[in-house]
Amino acid sequence: MVKLPPWDTPAWLLPRELRPFYAAVNRLHRLEAKARTSPAVIAAARHAVGVAGVQLVRHVDAIRDFEAKRTTVQYFGRA
Repeated sequence: MVKLPPWDTPAWLLPRELRPFYAAVNRLHRLEAKARTSPAVIAAARHAVGVAGVQLVRHVDAIRDFEAKRTTVQYFGRA
């Protein structure tokens, strides 16, 4: 399992692969904290968190396959 840094970690300290996921989660937290945010905007932000999470999982899976030498460099480039 991959251990993630705390949510309050500055973006410049995060690995490049984690930045979209953290940005989506932080945006959702900010929107949910506002009183006048529409439900449609919150739903779109939740969807963005899901998409970023899927991309992160795909990236982690590709790295694990590459490190286990189950895939080639060409396949890793497409992941």
